[in-house]
Amino acid sequence: MNKCRILILALIALAAHARGQALDPLLSGTDLWNTTQQTFVNDHRNWGFHWLSAAKDQAETQWRGLTLFSGTVYQVDAAFNTGKLSALTVSIYNRGDAGDVNSDQWAALLKRAFAGLGALTRTQWVDDGKEASDAVNAHAVEWRTPASRFLLEYSFTREIATRNIPFRGEFVRLTVTPPEKPKSFMETALASATPQAAAFDGPSHVKTDPSGDVRLATVPMVDQGRKGYCVVASAERVLRYYGLPVDENELAELANSSATQGTSNAAMFDSLKKLANRLQVRIRTLMDMDGNQLVALSNDYDRIARREHQPELPDPGAVQSWSEFFGDMKPAILKEARTRNRAGLVRFQQQVQDSINQGIPILWSVMLGIMPEAGIPPNAGGHMRLIIGYNTTTNEILYSDSWGPGHELKRMPADNAWSMTTAMNTIEPLND
Repeated sequence: MNKCRILILALIALAAHARGQALDPLLSGTDLWNTTQQTFVNDHRNWGFHWLSAAKDQAETQWRGLTLFSGTVYQVDAAFNTGKLSALTVSIYNRGDAGDVNSDQWAALLKRAFAGLGALTRTQWVDDGKEASDAVNAHAVEWRTPASRFLLEYSFTREIATRNIPFRGEFVRLTVTPPEKPKSFMETALASATPQAAAFDGPSHVKTDPSGDVRLATVPMVDQGRKGYCVVASAERVLRYYGLPVDENELAELANSSATQGTSNAAMFDSLKKLANRLQVRIRTLMDMDGNQLVALSNDYDRIARREHQPELPDPGAVQSWSEFFGDMKPAILKEARTRNRAGLVRFQQQVQDSINQGIPILWSVMLGIMPEAGIPPNAGGHMRLIIGYNTTTNEILYSDSWGPGHELKRMPADNAWSMTTAMNTIEPLND
């Protein structure tokens, strides 16, 4: 009888999980900010929350079973301070996850959010307008209750038919905090750039392990989810590492990112350069493969391919993309072509060591799938990850992908890493 009852309860719980869970009751709670880390995780384990760091100060879920005001929720971030919940950020809409919407759909989405927050808080909203210091054109509206403060931010591009500019929604997010006025991510970042980034002590973040690993142990994790936001997520992680709490959807808007095609390195860094002085950072290019280098690599590859009786590459000028160019290569031949002149490999390793020793992570652009990696299919295409360390004893590069827990620290032989490299950039704090 007891086993039967347990089975029935389990089936009921499973059915509820399948139907989804509404966030509305959680956000309306009057004792929300006394919730401890462990209580939050235990109470919402079936919502897919996972910790983003060993410090357990931020948890995230992208489970599509969550709803708010009867609408889809794309991501929820829970922040903790001194062991207790300190903020909940809910992605009601972002272009990367949800795709494009037309102006009518956008208006309906905002109408539902305003009505839902009005019913939940039973208060009148206050228009905070647009912050002059904000990097993006985000509008902020606030609801205040004795228990919590609710900040709704949304950003979109207006249609200008005469200039052939279509309407485009960017993001709608809700930040819930204790009774004090919350600021937007970018507003906080820009307002606090000087005391945080400029005071950053890079070498203090470098950890040397008995194994010989020299690594940056405090680079925060970001899970880019299903979006092709590897460039945006990598930049966000570096800026957060310096103490600047930026948000990937704002960075995506700045860089005009596509959820499927991602963000070009050039677009991301051009956007960041515009904010560099305000964020107190500088953008540096350590290495970028240009047309001449591509031709030289092609010639080296073809010489080895002829020797091995393997097909030569097509004319580099005739290929449509780098993925197509590298996709025709045999890994062993590419590796020999990239490392036959040891100067390039040595320079690559020295740049990695110099940067890491200063506490600076490297935004590392690579072609996935041309060197063997567990779980990576052949010819997977262009990608950006972070180099966060090295080991001269094992001759390895230590790196991290912005794919959430389990991807914080990986390693690869240095010659393999160099063989798949297409560019290296850094975002550095202005300490002088």
